[in-house]
Amino acid sequence: MRFKIRLRPIEHTPWLMWNYQYPLSAGLYDIISKADTDFATFLHDKGYQLNSRKTFKHFTFSDLRLKIGKSDKYGFQIVSPTVEWTVSFYIDRIAESFIIGLFQNQQIRLFDARFAVTFVVEQIETLPPVEFGDTMQFNARSSMVIAEKQDGLDQYLEPTDDRFGQYLVIGLIDKYLSTKLENGVELDPTISNMPIGFKVIDAERAKSRKITIKEGRRSGTEVRGFRDFVFELQAPKEVLEVAYYSGIGKFCSNGCGFCEVVK
Repeated sequence: MRFKIRLRPIEHTPWLMWNYQYPLSAGLYDIISKADTDFATFLHDKGYQLNSRKTFKHFTFSDLRLKIGKSDKYGFQIVSPTVEWTVSFYIDRIAESFIIGLFQNQQIRLFDARFAVTFVVEQIETLPPVEFGDTMQFNARSSMVIAEKQDGLDQYLEPTDDRFGQYLVIGLIDKYLSTKLENGVELDPTISNMPIGFKVIDAERAKSRKITIKEGRRSGTEVRGFRDFVFELQAPKEVLEVAYYSGIGKFCSNGCGFCEVVK
């Protein structure tokens, strides 16, 4: 399920850091923990396991939609009175927590060494479900991070690189399989070979974007993704549902891989 949330900054025209994705994810965990501490800890520290090396959180969120005033290399000034944010979950248990008003009148505080902003949740609404087909087009609305491991390091790929589609499909199948394991479904050993088609529709529109996860910490990581391009996926409906609600690629629980259906 997806939820559209309207946030209002308490401060007048506050400044926010460019790398707000990780603090925003932390704020989301904090809100979840107020309803279910054990589940929030599980989701943050462990997640849904495919195997000993791969785990998934099965949620993602959009960039903040707002008007920007002044800016510098560290951050920007928010000049709009409210901010729009969409949160997307594949896991029903989380969705139920939101529906009962978990977000209502809550506050989310985003801060680093330079800036601090407190948002009040003014409104939350459930977005209508999507009717999935076997072939659908999506728009990458936040950075989609696809990488290949080389000598233990991530080499970030562009959408026009043939390996981009290959690793996207591998990651999507793994994510789908983890949902089956969580529900206790015995896996068909051939399921990992299911045919999934990927095609970039307008590669010239793709914009590169770097974000830093855990900025300012020793464990901080700079990642590179691509956004604002349309692509087509051909796959079973249940796989496309996982892609849409959980996000596509790496670092989805930090707001990467958020996509919208092209009408």
